[in-house]
Amino acid sequence: MTNQKKNPAPNAGSVLVVDDEPGMREVLSYILGHEGYEVATCASVAEALTLREGKSFDVTITDLRMLPEDGISLLQKIKSSDANALVIVITAFSTWDSAVQAMRLGAFDYIKKPFDNDDIKAVVARAMEVALQMKTRGPADVPAYVRNIIGASSVVQEIHNLIRRVAPTDSTILIQGESGTGKELVARAIYNCSSRSEEAFIVVNCGAFTESLLESELFGHIRGSFTGAISDKKGLLEIAHRGTFFLDEVGDMSKKTQVKFLRVLEEREFKPVGSTDTRRADVRFITATNRDLAKLVERGEFREDLYYRLNVIPITIPPLRDRKEDIPLLAGHFLARYSEEMGKSVTRISPEAMDFIINYDWPGNVRELENTIQRAVALAPEPEITTEDLVIKMRTGTPAAALITKEMPPEGIDLESRLADLERTYILSALERTGYNVTRAAKLLNTSFRSLRYRISKLGIKAGV
Repeated sequence: MTNQKKNPAPNAGSVLVVDDEPGMREVLSYILGHEGYEVATCASVAEALTLREGKSFDVTITDLRMLPEDGISLLQKIKSSDANALVIVITAFSTWDSAVQAMRLGAFDYIKKPFDNDDIKAVVARAMEVALQMKTRGPADVPAYVRNIIGASSVVQEIHNLIRRVAPTDSTILIQGESGTGKELVARAIYNCSSRSEEAFIVVNCGAFTESLLESELFGHIRGSFTGAISDKKGLLEIAHRGTFFLDEVGDMSKKTQVKFLRVLEEREFKPVGSTDTRRADVRFITATNRDLAKLVERGEFREDLYYRLNVIPITIPPLRDRKEDIPLLAGHFLARYSEEMGKSVTRISPEAMDFIINYDWPGNVRELENTIQRAVALAPEPEITTEDLVIKMRTGTPAAALITKEMPPEGIDLESRLADLERTYILSALERTGYNVTRAAKLLNTSFRSLRYRISKLGIKAGV
């Protein structure tokens, strides 16, 4: 066991490093010591538990591959005595199954071998921030960008840093990324970390409304301003006063509505439909799109002045296929969530299934991965998800085919469950094909927008940004 502290910084925090390789202990001790942390190291699970009995460490870093007991065993023992303990695991691509299990058991994050020193510093700094929050406010009140935006890649770390920097400001933010990458999560994290977090957070999807309905939703209307306007109605901009307004799929906004919205951004005022009265809007704007607004401007489909008003602080979320190192972490997170929600003991993903998951392109991004894991947990026999549990969507090309049998099995079937699985699969297929645009998916399924929204809610499908 060794203790090391270099270049001490006030309240920097303490780290316990557990690894049976002396070289790795020395490297981590050197890196973290020079960041100002108090660092203790040891070579085994038994030594780590003994050290923790005598001292409370803010963060523990453990290798997964150790003898005679491994990092999973240490994680379980630490969590059993302290559910809020912050444990970071060190893993390699060859042990992704253990990394998923670690995330399911409550690991804070993981560091991939071979690692970059800056990545280690960033992960530990993030964990220390959570440790400080728990000390001063309590375990439940951790930063939203840590709690909700999952990933160990450098791009995700940069998004965390951006959120931290821009949240306290009132600057307008444009979040860009493909459907399913998590744009609304980023918007909510910015809101939760801002000075407006106690006020309203209003979400409007421009692609879900016709031009006239969108204007009515945004600005409100007065009685008699159009057919069906039987009473005055407050617009969401007025309801969001002093809060945050998240406008999704802003690229789908009509040219007429763009003009009116530009005035809101420039003057912070608007007029309800059919009214001559001007009303004020003290609102922080966050917008998002899965379209290339710059190209829309070139084609004359989006106002250039509005584009520059929106693009004050741009945040780009890369597709999941460009940050595959985040996939095991996300898979473990979703596995834990849905196993608990469904009351099932699905505790791991087979190495073959994980290899398949990592190498799949995920055109629907994080949302598609989440829905796939959710579906696999529902259908998989306990305790493991295998490639057979993933074929329904990703291998057949006709997702419902795997759910249909021509002959009744001897033991019979659960008709309601089978029909729900079939319905869920067709809805997910339609959503993924349309970029999770509910309006277009409803047309593809030959049903109404309202009916599809009801079914999505009933089946617990994640259809947001």
